[in-house]
Amino acid sequence: MSPTCTPRQYWQEQWTTTKLILSIHSTEASQTTSQPRRERLSLESVDEHMVCLMRLVLALSALLIIYIDPSEPNHYVALTYGALILYSVYSLILYLLSRSRRSPLPMGVLSWVDTACYLVLVSLSSGTSSIFFFFFFYAVLVASFYQGFAAGLCVALVSALLFTVIGFITSFGGQSFELNRFLLRPIYLLALGYMMAYWGGAEIRLKRRLALLKEVNTLSNPRFGINHTMSSIMKSVRAFYNADACLLVMMDERPGEQRLTRVGRADAGDEVQSEQLPERLAGQFFALPETVAVIYNTKVNQWKTKSVSYYAYDMAKNERTPEGRDESEKLAVTLDAASLLSVPLLNRGKAMGRLFLTRTEHSFDLSDIDFLIQIVEQVTPVLNNIRLLDRLASNAAEQERQKIARDLHDSVIQPYIGLQYKVAALRNKVAQGNVHIMEDLNKLFEVTSNEITGLRRYVGGLKEKGGREDNFLSAVRRYTAQFEENYGIDVKVECETELNINDRLAAEVIPLVHEGLSNIRKHTQATTSTIRLGNDGSHLILFIENDGASAETAAQCQFIPRSITERAQSLGGQARVGVGHEGRTRVTVRIPL
Repeated sequence: MSPTCTPRQYWQEQWTTTKLILSIHSTEASQTTSQPRRERLSLESVDEHMVCLMRLVLALSALLIIYIDPSEPNHYVALTYGALILYSVYSLILYLLSRSRRSPLPMGVLSWVDTACYLVLVSLSSGTSSIFFFFFFYAVLVASFYQGFAAGLCVALVSALLFTVIGFITSFGGQSFELNRFLLRPIYLLALGYMMAYWGGAEIRLKRRLALLKEVNTLSNPRFGINHTMSSIMKSVRAFYNADACLLVMMDERPGEQRLTRVGRADAGDEVQSEQLPERLAGQFFALPETVAVIYNTKVNQWKTKSVSYYAYDMAKNERTPEGRDESEKLAVTLDAASLLSVPLLNRGKAMGRLFLTRTEHSFDLSDIDFLIQIVEQVTPVLNNIRLLDRLASNAAEQERQKIARDLHDSVIQPYIGLQYKVAALRNKVAQGNVHIMEDLNKLFEVTSNEITGLRRYVGGLKEKGGREDNFLSAVRRYTAQFEENYGIDVKVECETELNINDRLAAEVIPLVHEGLSNIRKHTQATTSTIRLGNDGSHLILFIENDGASAETAAQCQFIPRSITERAQSLGGQARVGVGHEGRTRVTVRIPL
C-alpha cells in the first residue's frame, strides 16, 4: 500500500482487481463441453455436384474395365459384378440428387460409405492385388477437402488398416497373395493419404482465413461505433481460433488509463462493453515488450511433467526474439490459461493496445500468430479511424453547443436585459404617481414584438441550414435602428465597398454586431457609435467604434471582448481592440472570405 493511499482505498482497489480477474476466469459449465458454431464452408474448388459426378465416372469406368479385361476379378466374379453394379446405381442416385441440390447424407458420411464399398469390392476381387485399391484415394480426397486434415487422415488410416486385415483374410482363403503389394500398398496409401489430407486441410484453413478477413472488413465500419466494431471482430476471431476467451486491452485517450474488453464462449449475442482496468492489473497486461507478439504453450503429460514452449516475434524488427518469456508465464498464470497468444496493436510504431487469446486444452502454433498479426494490422487503422471520428464528432458537438450558447447570450439574453430596463423604468414612473404611461407601454409592446420576431428568425436559422439572411446590410441597419430606439445611443452604419458575402457568413457576423453594441451600452458612457463594414478582397472587415473620454478609452483598450473574440476565432478570423479616429475606441474584426 502506497503511503498516500488510505486503507479503505487500498482494499477497494484490491476488490476491483479481484472482481476483474474472476470475471476473466469465469466460464459457465456448459462452455467446457460446447463446441464453437461452425458454419458450412463454401469450398469453390470442391463442388458437390462435381464430386458426385466423379464417383459415378469411377464406378462406370471400373465396370467397363473389368468387362473389357475379365482377368480381374478372378474370384467371386458374380458377386463382384453385382456389388459394382449396385455401387454404380448408388452413385447415379447421388449424382441426380446433387443436380437438384438435395443430398441424403453429408459429404463426411458419404466418404465413409465409399470406403466401406471399396473394402467390399477389394475383398470380393483379388485382395491385396485388387484394382479397386486405388478407389481409396477418392474417399481420402473427399474427406480432406470437405472436413479437413483430421478427417482425411482418419479415412486414410482406417482404409490402410482394413485393407491390411482383408489382405490377411483373403490370403488364407486360397487367393493369390503377393507379399510385395501387401507391404507396399498400405504404406503407399498412408503416405499419399497424409499428403492429400494435409493439402485438403490447408485449403480449408486458407478459405476460412479468407472468409474471416472478409468478415472483418465488413464489420470494420465506422458508423457502428468502436464498441460494436471491437466486440464483433473479437467474437469472430475467438470463434475462428476456438479460443476460450478473447481479450482486448486498449490505451484510453486519457493518460494512464486502460480499458479491457472480454469475449468468452457464451458472449455470442449482446454487444460487449469495456471496463476500466486498475493500474496494477493493467501493468500485467502491458508488461510484455511493446512491439513483440508471443505464443506461450504449456502441456502436462500423463506423468504430470510440465513442458513449456515459447515463441516471440518482434513486429518492429521483423525477427524472432527471446524477450517476454517471464512476463508471458506470469500473465498465463493470472488468466489461468494453458496456452496464450498475444499480439500488439501498433499505430505508426506505437502500441495503442494488445489482443489476447487464451485456451485451456489445445496449443497455438506459428501459423496462428502469423495470421493474427495480419488481422491486427488490418483492424488497427480502422479502430484508430473510428476513435478519430468519435473525437471529431464530440468536438463538433461541443463547438455547436458553444455556438448556441453564444447565440443565446447575444440574441436572446441581451434584448431581454433591455426589456428589463424598460419595465423597471415603467415601475419607477408608476411608483412616483405618474399614470401617463400608455405611450411607454406601446413602445414596450413594439419592442417585445420585435424581439419575438428576432427569436423566431433565430429558431428558423437553427432548423434551416445556414440561417438565411436575405440582405446582410439591411439586417444590420434594422438592428441598429432598434438599438437606437431602445437605448438612446446614436448608431451610424457605413459600408465602404460591396460586401458579396454568403448567407451563412452573414448569419455568423450579425451576432458580432449585436455583441459589440451590447458591450458599448454596458461598459461605456458613449452616446454615439459607428459600425463600419469593408471588404479587402480576402477578408471581411468589421469596425465597431464608440466615443468616450481619454481615460475611458484607455481602459476600454485593455478590455478583451471574449464573446466577439471566440466568434471571430471560430470563423478563422481574429479580433482586437485599439484606438480609431479622434481617439475613439475601435473593435476590429477580420474574417477570411
